[in-house]
Amino acid sequence: MSRKKERLSNLLKEEIAYILKHAQDPRLAMVVITRLELSQDLRHAKVYFTTIPEGAEKEVEKALQSAKGYIKSQLMKNLRIKFVPELVFKFDAELKEFEKLWEKL
Repeated sequence: MSRKKERLSNLLKEEIAYILKHAQDPRLAMVVITRLELSQDLRHAKVYFTTIPEGAEKEVEKALQSAKGYIKSQLMKNLRIKFVPELVFKFDAELKEFEKLWEKL
């Protein structure tokens, strides 16, 4: 990953986490951003998340989808970048699988 892409990825991840922490929707406060993957052209970002109380994934994913416009507008306001990538929120099932495997050990 290029240095610019890595820096932007980390910046977006931190800023999205901050926005969600301070959002008015209580469902968004349950979200933990686990990773963010940017496309080569930096125009699209897959934001992977998990939830603190297990079982709320679908509800939180719906809340994230409905808050996507708000999150993007806050990113535009808070960051000094030319454009904000299109955000796609995905539940991080890989992390849950890793946790289950770890518990078995």
